[in-house]
Amino acid sequence: MNFNRTIVDVMILAAMACLGSGCTKQDATLAAATGDRVLTVDDYLKQPDLRKKVFAACANDPGRKGDDPNCVNATRAERIASAGSGNFPNVTP
Repeated sequence: MNFNRTIVDVMILAAMACLGSGCTKQDATLAAATGDRVLTVDDYLKQPDLRKKVFAACANDPGRKGDDPNCVNATRAERIASAGSGNFPNVTP
């Protein structure tokens, strides 16, 4: 029960900080989706819905979010997912 209260407190503080700093809906989406954790590329590959949300939030404002670790990892995971494995056969005559 105490754990749930802590989560609520963190979310309230994050919302207040977001409102106070003038952040956008995309900023709030990124914070809510990641829970202020840095997820790995593998985490984003395993969770395509989350990857797409974070990638969209980051792509909308790359100037401010380009260096955010979650943006970097989500972008890398999106590139991997969209490109496939990259293990192409060797085509030699």
